[in-house]
Amino acid sequence: MTQEVIATGSAPWIPVPHLMEVVRADFHPPQHLTTAAFGLISEIRGHLLLTHVNLPGRGWDVPGGHIDSGEDARRAAAREINEETGLLVPAEALRLLGWQRFTLYEKPPDSYPYPFPVSYTPMFTARTGLAGPPVEPPPDSECGPAGWFTPAQVRQQCATCTWLPFLALLREARHSEA
Repeated sequence: MTQEVIATGSAPWIPVPHLMEVVRADFHPPQHLTTAAFGLISEIRGHLLLTHVNLPGRGWDVPGGHIDSGEDARRAAAREINEETGLLVPAEALRLLGWQRFTLYEKPPDSYPYPFPVSYTPMFTARTGLAGPPVEPPPDSECGPAGWFTPAQVRQQCATCTWLPFLALLREARHSEA
């Protein structure tokens, strides 16, 4: 089992001093400390799937979200990808890239919904064939349109997203497949 911190920073939604680490890993973090899961989905030419999250302060992002009770992270990522983009990606097709680890240095307010002092959000990846037209999430989704973006467009649209360092791992994975 290997892990490597590839970036550090902070997350704007965490209300107390903390450290956010982007970690390349070939194993899953502890399930009881895993709160959400995300999918970095690419197509054969390297375009990436983004969804527009229609919540205050959000915007274009990778699909993903909270894990439901009794659900593992891989299945949660597959479900969220479908709910937020309309794209069906089987959980078995998702491969773990790594995770974000959030370490809080102070006790958060009682309203803080995540484990203290450490929580994790895994990032999975999968590759599809050629991208079709942009997909749409179901009408009751918190997301608007979804679409396929070049890596440069992703860096522009998602410049403040804490998961952005995972793009380098995705490039490495594509090169090792070639």
